[in-house]
Amino acid sequence: MSPIARRVFIERYLGITAGTALGLGALTAQTAEKRGGEPPSADGKTRNLHKWQDLRPEEFFREQERVPVVYWACGPMEDHGLQNALGVDPCKAYEICLRAANETGGIVFPLVPFAPAGAPPLSREELRSGKHQLFPPSLFASEELCRGIYMELFESMAALGFRVCVAFGGHGPAATLLRKIAEEQGGHLGKMAIITCGSLTYLKDLLNREAHGDPNPCGHGGKWETSMNMALGPELVDLSRVQHIDASPIPSQLKGRAPAHLKAIEASSVAFGEELMSTAARRLADEVRKTLGGENR
Repeated sequence: MSPIARRVFIERYLGITAGTALGLGALTAQTAEKRGGEPPSADGKTRNLHKWQDLRPEEFFREQERVPVVYWACGPMEDHGLQNALGVDPCKAYEICLRAANETGGIVFPLVPFAPAGAPPLSREELRSGKHQLFPPSLFASEELCRGIYMELFESMAALGFRVCVAFGGHGPAATLLRKIAEEQGGHLGKMAIITCGSLTYLKDLLNREAHGDPNPCGHGGKWETSMNMALGPELVDLSRVQHIDASPIPSQLKGRAPAHLKAIEASSVAFGEELMSTAARRLADEVRKTLGGENR
């Protein structure tokens, strides 16, 4: 549906003019701005008007017409050491997308908890072969399933009329696959520009700055990811468990890490996690604004 068609639909069939705040009661624009675009619903709970799942139909069309940008994030449920809850990858990517959307406007699709394993990504046959260590309770999906899901999401976003689509792979193999798909499409699907990124895309300078003797500052489940998980919720991380990783019977990708790396993980903090996520969101938002400006010329 084109922007003009959406406007006609809103005005003719919903009986409102574009920009009218249907269903928001007496909430003023000033109040909405103070709430970061999160007005209360009838039951008093707040809704985030950048979250796809929180929007009513006319609110979706209004926001899409205002800023035709969509974000979506993906990642697996994956081991990141005994200290971390399993949802680090998709949850940190989703949070960064939400923060970026709060700066740029646009809509964020619910997080997609499917991502491949391996480099190159493993096929369904390879996943089921028993030849690869998959670190349960991690749960990965095959390359062919992820390719199908990711491609259909791109196609559906383009069909809905978005002009820019951000696909954030919060997991290395997912980001690699997304980048490959985008390159195959020439960076566009119809009139929609595609931006792909991963957890390290906007953060390498900060990680190098904070290395402080860490032999693997960008390592899986390291200080950077543990800190971002803490920023998502301190209850998601227990740093007292770091020194028990090697002795635990639970398989982990962090087994055998150098003592200096484990010490760096123990220095993880909410403050560092907040800096990483806010920086990534700001830099992503800058790229989105630049891309959207180019698409509008």
